[in-house]
Amino acid sequence: MLFGYSVVLLCVWLGGALARPSRSAKPMSRRQDGSEESTRPENICGEIIDAVNEGYRIFYASDAYLCLTSVPYNDAVALRFIEYYNTTMQFQSTLAYLKNPPQGYQQPAFDLVQGLSNLKQNVTSGVYKNQYDFEADLQYLVYSVHDAHVDLSSGILSAFSFASPFSLVTASTDGKETPKVYFESDVIDHRDNGTEISAISHINGEPSVEFLTRFAALNSVGMLEPHADWNQIMGSPIQDIQGALNIFSGSATFYPGDSLNFTYENPDLDDVETSWLAIYNNPEFSGPLTTGGDFYNYFVLGLLPASYDEVPVPPAFAGHAQDDSEVIESTPDEEEGSPSFFEDSQHAFPSNPDVVQARLDAAGDGGVVTGYFYEDISTAVLSIPHFDQYGADIGNFSDALNEFVSGAQNKSLSRLVIDLSGNYGGSSGLAFLLLRTLFPGIEPFAGSRRRSHELGNVLGSASTRAWQDLPTGTDEESADEESDDKLSLVADEWVIVTRLNAETGRNYSSWEEYQGPLTYNGDDFTRVERYDLANPTFHEAAFDGWLMNRYIDNADVGEPAPWSPGNVVILTDGSCSSACALFVEMATTEAKARTIVVGGAPKPGPMQAVGGTRGARLYSSDLLDEKLEWASEKNETAASRLPAVRESGMFINFAAFNLRDQLREDDTKTPLQFRYVAADCRLYYTLDNVYNMTALWRDAARAAFDDESLCVEGSTGYTSRNGTTPKSPPRAAGIRVPAPEAGTTYTVDPDPYNQDGLPNAQGKTSKQVVPTLCDLNDGNPCPGGGVCKPVRLTCSDGNLGKKVTVCVPQCQLGEAKCPNANQYCKRNKDSGETKTDTFTITQSIAASTFKSGKITSGVCLLKVGTAKLGCPR
Repeated sequence: MLFGYSVVLLCVWLGGALARPSRSAKPMSRRQDGSEESTRPENICGEIIDAVNEGYRIFYASDAYLCLTSVPYNDAVALRFIEYYNTTMQFQSTLAYLKNPPQGYQQPAFDLVQGLSNLKQNVTSGVYKNQYDFEADLQYLVYSVHDAHVDLSSGILSAFSFASPFSLVTASTDGKETPKVYFESDVIDHRDNGTEISAISHINGEPSVEFLTRFAALNSVGMLEPHADWNQIMGSPIQDIQGALNIFSGSATFYPGDSLNFTYENPDLDDVETSWLAIYNNPEFSGPLTTGGDFYNYFVLGLLPASYDEVPVPPAFAGHAQDDSEVIESTPDEEEGSPSFFEDSQHAFPSNPDVVQARLDAAGDGGVVTGYFYEDISTAVLSIPHFDQYGADIGNFSDALNEFVSGAQNKSLSRLVIDLSGNYGGSSGLAFLLLRTLFPGIEPFAGSRRRSHELGNVLGSASTRAWQDLPTGTDEESADEESDDKLSLVADEWVIVTRLNAETGRNYSSWEEYQGPLTYNGDDFTRVERYDLANPTFHEAAFDGWLMNRYIDNADVGEPAPWSPGNVVILTDGSCSSACALFVEMATTEAKARTIVVGGAPKPGPMQAVGGTRGARLYSSDLLDEKLEWASEKNETAASRLPAVRESGMFINFAAFNLRDQLREDDTKTPLQFRYVAADCRLYYTLDNVYNMTALWRDAARAAFDDESLCVEGSTGYTSRNGTTPKSPPRAAGIRVPAPEAGTTYTVDPDPYNQDGLPNAQGKTSKQVVPTLCDLNDGNPCPGGGVCKPVRLTCSDGNLGKKVTVCVPQCQLGEAKCPNANQYCKRNKDSGETKTDTFTITQSIAASTFKSGKITSGVCLLKVGTAKLGCPR
């Protein structure tokens, strides 16, 4: 049984559904004539912003690229950012193993520190002539880490993402034949109407598999092997219900070119000739931006234009912004949500699930669990597309699990498929909860460690001592605020004495005991830590106020499991990451469940079930800055050794790294990130199951429990079962693709007010929106951007605060990142459709895209209210 208090919600933005490709491209009338003046590069950014203010979000990639490459560049700002980022990434746990990976690591080795040094050398040598080229090289380094916890959204690259108008899937005709590439919409038409369809043989004149392999290697984010990279560029029902756009048709970072042509395998069908598109991703009103210099001010320096307050907010941004008719409640309405994922998945999910978590909405701030009972094959299917649940949804998650288990037992279903396809992680508490619900009494290892380096050790030592000096709350003379700090920091990453020493099983006594160093692979590391899962205070702080009672009282020890481990299989598509990876590791290593993986590149061989990050803790740069400042305030000695001010130079929407490596008890030297762990079986997607979840689950059950011959050729035997010796890992399959080519440089003065080319930073107000109280009756309630919304927040004591109006940042388009770790994104219920046709500036023909979907927006709300907003200290 669970009980707790904190209420926090989740939002992942919705992207538009893609239209079917036309057999012959139809011209669409231009929305604005391209005069000589309007197509000059110094004006094209202004043309785009004017269209954005009219409600457009879709542009030609070539127009967006002209804008991006017209943005000027300043080497002093670039050098400042490199220094900031290099210091931040010293906390990245995998630097040494990434540089010198063990056998079995499937991506190319990469030296991030050297890469940043080379980037700095390029800056000082005058290599870069515009901001796009610098940022493209920077982002190329970030992607080369192949860690989903390593993320960077900043500068002008955060303004756009690139997209094909049409989503693709890869499918085999029968599960045995090598899969081919198809238009997603053709496959759905084949499913619904039996239409004969043709595979795509070439893209831009190149064999489709070769083209897409290179595209995936350059643009895919955070995956451990090329199979998982490949799945990231394909469409899937899971992405649909999550409201996400796949990388090929919505989320590519680097400019892919102008023309995009598809050739069918069937020679009787005409080629599909279209263009790459760009999606404008900035959810906030930018004010009047006209030149590339204005873009630099806003996206690179984070400054609003001087005339920001002098222009009205256009309806595209303010249609519902200052409306006080709806109060955003922290306590959700239990009646909200959908009865199934059927509609959101283009009818791939069943319309009649047997178990549905309250407020079902995997793309918004609601439930994620659905369950299905197939009595004819004695199999229960539990679908969990992510663990990103907070507050009341954690309780609903637990209730749905219990309902699922009891329902399956009542029907005597002897086998279980746990579908974690697309599961990018979320709350680690839910991974622990799921484990003990399905496998009672198991005490997971869940060990981890971090790099031991000077800055981290100074921070950890100062923070731990400061925490130890805080009053406990039972002292009569203790201050309430300090007592609250003591409780809230129990699970803080820099307070080590609340965690267990994996060697002794006792709490660490000091940071100095923890820091080691222990030297492996040429780098220094801490000792291994474990969560103190028997400590209810740790639970409250770590798991949003919830108590996972099975770990505290161990009342389930000796309780029979609902299913024997041999009858449990975990299904993934290789993108399982973070908290999902934690669950799979515990369930397979300690509970002995099996795994089956689907998809991957169209070639035989094994594939790993967990292809996303296996790191134990994502940590953001803004949180690191906050902790460095806090430690300096609490410890004068540490203050002299910690950076006084961390100045990034460039404006950062979000930057993150992996703080701790996840380890396995039998080898606490090698991070799980670098161990090759193949699934027990791999399946190809087929034309019959790629957009039919029932068919996929039945195929997975047959392969796992009845007929191993259904597994892809050469994909079995890589795991040790019943004392067998596993096969050696395959050779690394990742390819090293060159960095994006340099953009065209325009010889124009980007800012007429500054002859040296540095944009004139007239607007001294940062575009960073900090939640503050606002007045709806004020003509300009949020002068720094954001929207003024009535909110009823949840306070740290679990109680609802009074209704307040707060300036909050906006968010949209699948970028599920708010600018602060204490924020989450909530979709606007009244978010109407944006204009989904392509705005054209320099092109004469617009492509067919996003015609049947919508792009929705949201606002970033605080997970826990603050004293400044009316909550008690």
